[in-house]
Amino acid sequence: MGTGKGRQAAVLGVDLSGNAVRILELAPRGLDAPQVVALASATLPDFGALSAEERLAAQGEALRRCCQEAGTRARRAALAVPTASVLTAIVPFEAGLNDDTLALRVTLEAEQHLSVSLQTAALDFERLGLRRDGREDVLLVACRQEDVALRQRIAEAAGLEAALVDVEGYALGRALRLARPSPEPDAAVSALLFYSAVALQLLVYQGNRPLYWRQDPLAVGAEAVPELYLEVAPAQAERALAHLHAAHPTTVLDDIAVAGPGALVRGLLPRLEAHLGRACWVADPFLRMTLGPGIEGAQLAEQAPAYLVACGLAQRGLP
Repeated sequence: MGTGKGRQAAVLGVDLSGNAVRILELAPRGLDAPQVVALASATLPDFGALSAEERLAAQGEALRRCCQEAGTRARRAALAVPTASVLTAIVPFEAGLNDDTLALRVTLEAEQHLSVSLQTAALDFERLGLRRDGREDVLLVACRQEDVALRQRIAEAAGLEAALVDVEGYALGRALRLARPSPEPDAAVSALLFYSAVALQLLVYQGNRPLYWRQDPLAVGAEAVPELYLEVAPAQAERALAHLHAAHPTTVLDDIAVAGPGALVRGLLPRLEAHLGRACWVADPFLRMTLGPGIEGAQLAEQAPAYLVACGLAQRGLP
């Protein structure tokens, strides 16, 4: 499992969330503007009547079709577990520990801070930076080993190797930073309203630090009658933000981004802005990227908000 501390070359970002599979391959071009090399998506069948093995087979087949359609040669994949399935804690350690020593310390202290058994949990960590007292904050992340193993099996069913398994919320934060027209100050606090087909996630970040996460089901999904969805989706966002401010009354949001497959519904942004009484912006992770041969810019721009997870995962293959 990964949180973003390690980067490996030539990985394929694979988004298995929602009712579709999306893949994306990036190549480094310049300092912070990678190139889109390959991408594709495939709709998944209704999982309602399928067994666990049938769902796995359907996702593996959809992923295989995506790779074939995209023409990618990458065979190492980055996938993500849902944010809801992970436990996190920020723990201070003495500064100056090398990676091996820190990894050992994290392993020894994880059960105390995360209340998990290392026999059944996958564990990872990320350095967050120095504190005012000179110690170093470290983010500990744990999830069930079976959640990681499931994604490894899906990748293998498509002929891929699951080179790393990330966390969806961290992938979204990584892609959100890339989607900005210009870098934000590290102290800026940003909210992301991520609309999947059936749920809304509210994620709040300060710089590269996740501060808050909440998920609520949508009473009406993005595939319903558009006018009905455009009534439900903004109201759900207002409720989610109300929960945020009730739990953290001193939090001030510098901006609010909107993304996800549900953000593709025409007319959502003006409805959101009217409902929330403030400006929002649609996150386009390809905004500053160059396009490789065969990538159609107009079609890419239309689907861009739906590729935020895949983009954040594909970034793990950049230097």
